[in-house]
Amino acid sequence: MNLKALLSIDTKYIDDIRKLLIDEKIEVFALTEKENILDELVKGYLDILFLGYSSTFNNEDVAHTIKKIKKLDPRLEIICLGSKEDESRAIEVIKCGASAFLGTPPDHGQLREVMNKIKDHALDRREIYQIETALHEKYIFADMVSKTPAMLDIFNLIKRVAQYYRTMLILGDTGTGKEVMAKAVHKLSPVSSEPFIVCNCSGLVENLIESELFGHVKGAFTGAVSDKKGLFEVAGNGTIFLDEIGDMPLSFQPHLLRVLQDGEFRPVGSTETKKAGCRIIAATNADLQEKVKTGKFREDLFFRLAVITIEVPSLRERKEDIPLLCRFFLNKLNNKIGKEIRGITMDAKRIIMAYDWPGNIRELENIIERAVLVTTVNFIRSQDLPVLVLDTGNKDSGSVLSLEELEKNHIRHVLNKAGGNKSKSASLLGISRKALFRRIIKYGLG
Repeated sequence: MNLKALLSIDTKYIDDIRKLLIDEKIEVFALTEKENILDELVKGYLDILFLGYSSTFNNEDVAHTIKKIKKLDPRLEIICLGSKEDESRAIEVIKCGASAFLGTPPDHGQLREVMNKIKDHALDRREIYQIETALHEKYIFADMVSKTPAMLDIFNLIKRVAQYYRTMLILGDTGTGKEVMAKAVHKLSPVSSEPFIVCNCSGLVENLIESELFGHVKGAFTGAVSDKKGLFEVAGNGTIFLDEIGDMPLSFQPHLLRVLQDGEFRPVGSTETKKAGCRIIAATNADLQEKVKTGKFREDLFFRLAVITIEVPSLRERKEDIPLLCRFFLNKLNNKIGKEIRGITMDAKRIIMAYDWPGNIRELENIIERAVLVTTVNFIRSQDLPVLVLDTGNKDSGSVLSLEELEKNHIRHVLNKAGGNKSKSASLLGISRKALFRRIIKYGLG
C-alpha cells in the first residue's frame, strides 16, 4: 500500500520524520509555506498530513482549521506536532478530527505506533471501498443506476416482460432516462442484435411524418427523386423508439394505429403493403390521458400503446440515488475524458443534494461533466458547480442570512467566476491571497 504524507511542520524536524516515514514505506512531500497547503490538499492524492500546531497555524484557529480540512477530505489522517505548552489542547484537536497529537521532538516509538494504526485504517477503508463498489455494481442495471424501491420494481418488470412485449409505453418527465430505459428493454429482448431506431415525434414535420416513418416511392411527391425506406422498414425485426409520442399529429395517429393493429404499413405513393416486424416502444413527458380527454390523442391508440406502461419517477422523488448516480457518472467520465476525479467534497455534495434537478438525470450528468472539465484538482468542489445550482442549493427558505453566510456565498460566487483562480479571486475581493485562504479554510470552500 503506497501511502503519501505531506509535512507542513517546523523545518528542524522534517529530516527526522521524513527518514522514519520512508522506512515505513510512506512517500513524503514537504511544505513549509502556509498558503500552499490547501492547494495540495484539494488535489486529493494525500493520505496523511503532518501539521505544525504553532508554526503553521495560529493556536486560536487550529481546531477550527482541522474541522475544515476534514470536511474538505474526510479520509485524510491529520497528525499535529506541537510543543509541551500546546499539549493542553491535544484532546480538543483530536475531537476536531486529528488522528494524533505528538510532542516535539516526536518520539519514534509513538510515531511508529500511530503509523501502524493509520495503515490498518487504510486497509479497512480499502476493504470498505471494495464492498461499496460491489454494492454499487449491484444497483447498476443496463446503464441505469438506482437503489430506490420504485426503480428496482421497474428493473424487475423489464426483466419479466422484455422477452415477450410487442408494444410498451414509458412515461416520465424530461431527462428521466426514458430512452436509456427503452434501450435496456431492447438489449434484454430476443431482438437485441437487430436495429434500435429512434424517432423524435416532436421534430417531425406534419406533412412529411408519413414518409419519414413509412417511406415513399419515387415520384410520390415533389422532391421524391428516388425510393426511400421509412424508419419502420429500417428497424426490420428490431425496435423502433417513438419519443415524445404525445406530440404526434392527430392526423397521423390512425396510420400508426393501423400498424399496431394489423402490423402493416404502406409507403407514400405505393400500392404495396409491407409488414412491420419491429417492436414499438413509445415515450412521452405529456399526460396522455389528459390529451385523450381533450381530443388531442386517440383513445384507441393510447390503449394499444399502453399494454405495458412504465412510469419513471423524477430525480427529486429518488434523491437517495444521487450519490450513486454521481459515482456512476464520475467513473464514466474519468474513462471518457482521461481524468482521475476521485469524488465530491462534502460542501458540494450538500449543494447537489439540496438542488431540485428540474432537468432530472440528464441535467445531473451534464453538471457533473461540466464540473469534471473545469475542476483543477482531483475533487469536485462547490466552486466547480454552476451558479444556478449554487444559488438554489444555498437557499434557506424565508430565513435571513448572517453576515458570515453572506460573506461565504459571495466568496464562493467570486471563486466560481474566477474559475477557482485564488490570486484573481483575491484581487476581485480586494483582499490579500493569504486572507482569502483563511476564509476558504474558515468556510470550507476548498
